[in-house]
Order: sequence, then C-alpha cells, then structure tokens
Amino acid sequence: MAISGGVDATLREEIKSLTKTVEKNHEAVAPTLEEWKKMKTLGYGISGLIAFAGLTIGGVVAYMSDGAVSALRHWLKIN
Repeated sequence: MAISGGVDATLREEIKSLTKTVEKNHEAVAPTLEEWKKMKTLGYGISGLIAFAGLTIGGVVAYMSDGAVSALRHWLKIN
C-alpha cells in the first residue's frame, strides 16, 4: 500500500509539472497562432476576390461575345 501511495504521489507531481510546462508553452505560442489565423483568413479573402474577379470577367466576355462576333464579321465583311 505504501509503495502504491508513493507512486500515485509521484505521478501527481509529474502531471502537475507537465501541466505547468504545457501552459507555459501555450502562452508562448498563442500570439503566433493568432497571427497565423489572421494570415489564413486574409488568404481566404484574397482567394475569394480572385475567384469573383474571374467569374466577373468570364461573364463579361460571354455577354459581349455575340457583339464582338458581329463587329468582327462586319469589319471583315463576312455575311
């Protein structure tokens, strides 16, 4: 029984020590994680803008293609 109690006490102390170490490391890394989250959000925003611009340009090209074909045929005098 005495050995079991000693082992339990040793394990409790090691767990407390590890908990303190983990908390200290978490505090040290937290600003970097926040910065990474901001960069990730900014990247998603930029990707969205690029996709939106591509869709807009594609829509404009599709909308104006009939007029462009008509103007080209007129310019080349093709019936």
